Formats: sequence, structure tokens, C-alpha cells
Amino acid sequence: MLARRADGGTVTLGDEAESSQRWRIERQVPNGEEDDDVDVDGEGNKDGERGVFVGLLKVVGSNIVEALESLFSSSEPPARKTSIYSNPDETSGRGRGISKAMGKEIRRKSMKMRNAKARKDAIIKFNIKPKTAIEYLREHGGMICNPREFAEWIYEFIESLSKKKIGEFLGNTDEFNVATLKSFLQFHDFTNLKLDDALRQLLRTFRLPGEAQQIDRILEKFAERFTQCNPESFRCEDGAYVLAFSIIMLNTDLHNRSIPEHKKMKMEEFIRNNRGIDDGQDPPREMLERIYMGIKEDEIVMNESDMYESDVVTFIAPHKAGWLDKKGKGTITKWKRHWFVLADSCLYYFLKATDDDPRCIIPLDNTRVGRGEGRLEIKLTSADGLVMKTAKNLPDGRMEIGDRKEFILRAASSEDRETWVKLLQSNMDRSPVAKAVAQKQMVDNIVNGVEDLTLPPIELPPAKAEGWMKKRGENNTAWRNRYFCVFEDECSSMLYYYGSKEMAQKMMDLGDETHKGCLDLRAVEKMCVSKEKKDVVLDLQTATRTWHFSTDKKEVLAYWIEVFTSSCPMLHDKERVESNSSFTTASNGSGRSDGSGSGSGN
Repeated sequence: MLARRADGGTVTLGDEAESSQRWRIERQVPNGEEDDDVDVDGEGNKDGERGVFVGLLKVVGSNIVEALESLFSSSEPPARKTSIYSNPDETSGRGRGISKAMGKEIRRKSMKMRNAKARKDAIIKFNIKPKTAIEYLREHGGMICNPREFAEWIYEFIESLSKKKIGEFLGNTDEFNVATLKSFLQFHDFTNLKLDDALRQLLRTFRLPGEAQQIDRILEKFAERFTQCNPESFRCEDGAYVLAFSIIMLNTDLHNRSIPEHKKMKMEEFIRNNRGIDDGQDPPREMLERIYMGIKEDEIVMNESDMYESDVVTFIAPHKAGWLDKKGKGTITKWKRHWFVLADSCLYYFLKATDDDPRCIIPLDNTRVGRGEGRLEIKLTSADGLVMKTAKNLPDGRMEIGDRKEFILRAASSEDRETWVKLLQSNMDRSPVAKAVAQKQMVDNIVNGVEDLTLPPIELPPAKAEGWMKKRGENNTAWRNRYFCVFEDECSSMLYYYGSKEMAQKMMDLGDETHKGCLDLRAVEKMCVSKEKKDVVLDLQTATRTWHFSTDKKEVLAYWIEVFTSSCPMLHDKERVESNSSFTTASNGSGRSDGSGSGSGN
């Protein structure tokens, strides 16, 4: 095979490299770069042309190095080469290629995505050894990584970083660490905060190291930043520093279980210990009394998940951790409290928060997450309806494959449940394949000049009402079973209907548009009830259409009448139901139709 030289000559390559060389020439991959980083200018140069041929060495071998180097030793201008972003026919007026500016935009976005990925990858390195993260960010993250930049990176990814490692790094005596601590504190605004409140804010972001010298160094810089934000609070920085240290000692003393109650520090002792600390003056007694009572009633603590941070890298800085009740799988309902950790698309639970090994591992790659029947329940099921993939750690050290089709968990509050549900659902969408497809689609959209019209997943509040009814179409007059859900927020009130309850749950859990249609209940002007054979027909009238629903159960009808009356604004000041027959409805409101309808809704 002959490969063309820049001066018009040729060089013979082995047959084994023919296909690779042809691919390289067509793709024009520059030296040392991936396919994304190509020559977007469409203009040849020695280094670029050289990179194409040097790229063949992996296949051809080193015996051709000298020949390739000699091809480009000439000072003659290289021949123009074709970029993958230009059309071979564009010089003759045929075809259409991507513009130079658009090609540069692709390069810029590609570089930005790689840098962003590197900055996230550095999290694991920091959680193992912080200094390795600095080197990695300098090499792969597109960062100079001076103390200011590194402090900004810590602050940006602080929820994913080990709070223990942050404290140890910021308390180190090295010049870089001290400068990073000072820059890190600049991201905290303590303006108009009390000293103890500012200290609480700071200590939510990392755990104080164990050595007194490291604590001393952190509190010294904290006092410097606090007086900078509140110049009138103390006469000197030393006053803020000494009081901050005194608060830490008080917090430890009052809430240490090993110290007997009669030996714990009293208020007068605390006040006496802080005399003359502010440039020879005593702090206001009222302030010290308030601080003492505040610490006694409300201990300065970290978030619960950070308090029990594991030394195992997998469980450091998880997406969420906390106590949940787990329902047993036996016939007798039995709830047991476990410590749950959500990390890397897996849900783990431990018998104790301090355990190193999880009791059970639940991968989320084939799992559906939703709200259970109870007000505080969370339900995990297999997406394909089969047994969930789980592994249980037995007391003797063996791992047992689970056989459960669902897990029912219970949170301590409705707010905690919603947080768990959203985070569990977000962890289900971390597939590398999905990310690669999304990245390719982004590049294709730029190349084709197409605006990204991808809609984000639908975010729905918990359903106000749901259940089975029959529905008659506008054109197809046959009655079909449909599963209905009403969703309300401050701005809207919508009725969605689905082919099955499972499709409704999928939309609520994953945000997929699985509904067959919807009705804006704000547009309903009239509601009436009539009798049709054995069934009762409920009509909702808008300005453009009448929607027909049917049920053969009085309690279900009463249930939906109550729902529509409260959800349709135009019906509030009108007659609730206009009856076209002698049919009378029950009004007990107990007709929630989860399972009251017939069939599966298909």
C-alpha cells in the first residue's frame, strides 16, 4: 500500500497496516489526541500531518520511524488535508461542511466535558489521599490548582468529599494547606452571625481533626475571617479566637457521656474562663450566657451521615445516609431499624451505623423506586417484575443471593421520605452507556445545527387522587378501563390517565411520559351525572370538549365527584353536580378506587 507524502511522494506500508492507515487518513486523528480533538480548521500543518502517520506506529511498528521522520524534515509547505468536519467537495462548491466556528465549539465543549469529568474523578483520589487529587487536577482537570482554585474545588464538591479528610487537610501545617484554609474560609459569609452560629455553619462542612494544634490553626483562621465579616463584634481577633476555642471545649464537656453530670462545666465557670479575652476586656455577660444555654440545649454536631463516616472509600461522603425502618418479608409485619447508605448506584444497609461491612447490598440498575401505601413508606421493586438483585452478608461471612421481589422502607418524616425517593431515583440514571449516548447526541446536534430540544423528566408531586374508571374517547366511542391520577401544585391541576397502574407509577417514579392523555382541570366549566344502562356516567365539560367517565360503583363515583369538585376551580361557586336522572350518590367519600376497578387497565 502507498501512503502519500506531504511533497507528493509516497511511502510503502505493510499490508497488515493497510486498513488502519486508511482509517487514520480518513479520520485525520492528530498526534496524542482522541477522536474528539481533531483539526477543526481544515488546514494542514507539519505537526498535524506528522501526527497522522505517527499514529500508525502502534500497528506498523518502530521500523518505519526514520522513514516517517524524513518525510517531514523538508521545509516545503505541506499539502492541504481534509478535516473530518469539512466536505471533500466544498472547494468545488459541492456539498456542505461544518463551519470553522462550529468545529471550535465542539472542541471547546469536548474539552470542557473532559475537564468536568476529571474534576469529579478527583473526588475519589481526595478521599483516599488529598495530595494526589491536587496532582490529578493539575494534569487532567485543566486547573492551575493553586490554593484559591483548590479551595474552590473543595467547596464545589464538598457534599461528595470525606469530611474527615477535609479537616485533616485544612489543619495541616504545610504552606499550601494553610493558604487553602484561608481561601476556603473566604467562601463562608459570616456577616451578622453570632460567633457560635458561625462556628456551627463552618463545622457542617468538615470534621475538626483530633490534634489540638490542628484545631488551634483552624480556629485561628476562622476568627480572622469572622472579625473580617463582623468588624464591630470584637476589639481584636484574639478575642474571637479564644472564645471559639472555649465554645469547642464547652460543647465537648457538656455532651460527653463519660463525664458525670456533677463534673460538667457550669455557666459561671464558662463566664469566668473567658474574662479579659477581648484585648483585656470581658465579653458581654449576656452573650456568654446565651452561648452557654445554646450549646447546652443544642449540641454542635455534623450531619448524621457525616458523623458515622466510614473509613471504607465506597461509603465515604455518600449521596445520603440515615436511619430507615425495613419491613420484614414474613407474614407477620415486623419493622427493624437499620442504617442505610446510598452510594454509587447501590443502596447498602448496616445493622449499626458504625459497622464497616453492610448487612445487605441492593444494586439500583434494575430497580424501580416509588412511594409505598403508607404516608412515610418507600417501595423498591424490580423493574422487570422478577426477583431483585441483592446480596446479603451472613454472620459466618458467606454472601447469600436474595430472593425478594420488593423492599418496603419507612422514613421518620414525609420530608425525609421525599429526599430519599428523589436521591434513589437519581442514582438509577447513572449508566455509562446512557451518558455516552447523551454526549454523542450533543455533538450531533452541534454538527447538524440542531437546538437541543430534549425535555427533562417530568417531576410530579405525590398524587392527590388516583384510581380506576372507564373512559370513552372523543372519536372512538368504546369504553376502556383507564387508571387516573390527579396532580396539583400551586399553578396547575391536571388529570392524567394511563393504560395501567404500573404506567402511572413509572411516570411518578422516573418522570417518563407514559400517560395516554391528560385534562387540565382548571378548564372544566361544568360537571354532570347521568345513568347509562347499569353504569353511571360522569361528564366534565370544557369550552371545547365533553369528557366522559363511567363506573358501576356508587362509592367510586362519590370519591371522584369530591376530587373534581375540589380540583376544578370553576366548580367551586357552582352547583356541585347536575343530575340528569334519579340516580343518587353516596357521599361518604370512601371510594378511593385503588383496585376497585375491574381488570388491569389494559
